[in-house]
Amino acid sequence: MALADAPKQILFVHGPSSHGYGNHAYGPAFRMLARMLNENAPGVHAVVLPDDTDLAPLDTADAIILGSDGGALVKNLGDRLAPLMDKGVGLGCIHYTLDPTEPQAVARLIKWIGGAYEEHWSVNPFWEARFTEFPNHPVARGLKPFRLRDEWYYHLQFAPALKGVTPILSAIPPEFTRQGPDGPHSGNPHVRARAGMPEVVAWVYERPDGGRGFGLTGMHTHWNWAQDSFRTCVLNALAWLARVEVPPGGIPSRRPTLEELEADLGTPRPAKFKPDFIRQQIERMNP
Repeated sequence: MALADAPKQILFVHGPSSHGYGNHAYGPAFRMLARMLNENAPGVHAVVLPDDTDLAPLDTADAIILGSDGGALVKNLGDRLAPLMDKGVGLGCIHYTLDPTEPQAVARLIKWIGGAYEEHWSVNPFWEARFTEFPNHPVARGLKPFRLRDEWYYHLQFAPALKGVTPILSAIPPEFTRQGPDGPHSGNPHVRARAGMPEVVAWVYERPDGGRGFGLTGMHTHWNWAQDSFRTCVLNALAWLARVEVPPGGIPSRRPTLEELEADLGTPRPAKFKPDFIRQQIERMNP
């Protein structure tokens, strides 16, 4: 096989799940996404690794996807990632990965993926976002207007003047999400001054050196992967990061059932879990 024809290597690296059953489920989500990419995106080979295993595949990846609480992987792997970013390797960061707190790690994220959560500037409320318009970009192919409740971080720090940044998912947050008291995550005067303005919650970035980045602030809730446009958006972004052509209708995937989503979690249902309620939520996600 010619080198140009070799599959693009997408490496998912994740920390442990947290926040209870079906929340911050990085490993389960990554296993699902990798399976969908391998089945439906020709020219892709996706692999998932926990962060406590041998990460030698980092050195041969075309794109790396990180999922960890408190931006742990950005901090722990930062020095390892820096030369890979200089080589043009794609990088995607999901949910709490975007909030590494440490100034050096925040600056690295802005340099590598175009944006980051900054405490006392950004906020992380739960709200139903309504996505009605999408840009003319490969990552937005196949998306239809949708609404989805999640912990959508917003008012992030982006590259200066948004140079190189293309917002993919933007929505106007409800006013209650801006009215929290001042704090590292709850609110600040800058957020409150933007009443009625749209906020970016997912974006792509083209670095000055040609590398690519992707940030997604949602994904607190595992069941949201059953929303078709949300799932398509992320699959498109992962392929785009690795420089794989996104088809006109987006990367196809079959909507997972609740049972399939739970199977990826790999842990028993809690006694108080209400499967019928979650099934109803999934039905409402895709009217």
